[in-house]
Amino acid sequence: MIKGLDHYVFKWKINTNSEIIPGLKAISSALEELGNPHQQGKFVHIAGTNGKGSTATLLAGILRAHGMTVGNFYSPAIEDVHDQIQIDGMPISPAEMDVSMEHLKAINTPLTEFELLTAAAFLAFAKWAPDVTIIEAGMGGRFDSTNVIDPVVSIITSIALDHTNFLGETIEDIAWHKAGIIKKWKPAVIGNLPEPAKKVVYETAASLHAEVIEPHKPVEAPLKLKGKHQRYNAALAVEAAKEILLLAFDEAKAEAGLADAGIPNRFEEIYPNVIFDGAHNTQSIQALVETIKETYPDKKIHIVMGLLKDKNYITILRQLEQVSDHFTFIEFKHERALPAKILFEENISKIKTIQNIYDILPVQEENEVTIVTGSLYLLSNLRETSLSIFDNYKSTL
Repeated sequence: MIKGLDHYVFKWKINTNSEIIPGLKAISSALEELGNPHQQGKFVHIAGTNGKGSTATLLAGILRAHGMTVGNFYSPAIEDVHDQIQIDGMPISPAEMDVSMEHLKAINTPLTEFELLTAAAFLAFAKWAPDVTIIEAGMGGRFDSTNVIDPVVSIITSIALDHTNFLGETIEDIAWHKAGIIKKWKPAVIGNLPEPAKKVVYETAASLHAEVIEPHKPVEAPLKLKGKHQRYNAALAVEAAKEILLLAFDEAKAEAGLADAGIPNRFEEIYPNVIFDGAHNTQSIQALVETIKETYPDKKIHIVMGLLKDKNYITILRQLEQVSDHFTFIEFKHERALPAKILFEENISKIKTIQNIYDILPVQEENEVTIVTGSLYLLSNLRETSLSIFDNYKSTL
């Protein structure tokens, strides 16, 4: 379910394929009908369980600081489908999306929603012609519809158990999918991967004569994005930028670009003492817990959350209970949303409630911070309504 895409599908009467068939046959056929827009320009491909969006934003910041124009394809949406396709940080306009969709209406190959959006993105980037386009894989990598490009560098940010119903039950299975974005003779930058995953990645790279670049130290330059894990994401972005810029890479410009890079829903304070963070699996939740401890060591923490059904919700609850005994569980609109009642019953905190998504208001207790987390889909649903609710609530005080 891609928020806002249905408007264009209906408007242009585009036939979509509801059945997800692994592989690149359909997207490749559709792109060929469109004149192969994915073969125009210079690309970076990013896969990983966590950290893709942040790394993509940090890399874009570095490249823009060097005077380059940069396209970004993100997944999933922050607010709606438009912010998934960006040029120099600006979302695609409805008029520009219409241009892509008008072309897609004419093709004969039926596509899934994500394939359709991927094709629309490639059409937009071909028209904009940025110096570099950073493409974030939707899920996995090897069979993801984005894996039709030949990038100058690939990035694998992290590998952990997630989407196991699609990608497999073991770290090795998931690593095989992520490693599928590595291309022959092209370098791959990788994060701190578990040893079984690293073995798969190195074996895949060796078979393709691809150099593996593995930064071992976090970036210590100032970052707008909070948390130790973001400093490691920044290290990946720096190494990828070096592969793109070569002798033109400038350390001072890179630091300036990193300091300026921000992304919604990554420990973002949307209102005083109200933080949105898109952590949604055990690995990213642990990073969130560490960031909370580092940023708010003396504050009481109120966790507001909702999760998808395929997440390890019991482990996630135990992790968050390390920093809070005050939880609010909420329902949100998604076909895979986990009922709030299940989270309520499993939580062992002293204070817990179930609330409607529209009932969340900023806390008035001076020493408490609210962290809204658990799903990027939740934050997408909540973002627009919560901002207006908070503003209205403030005016009554």
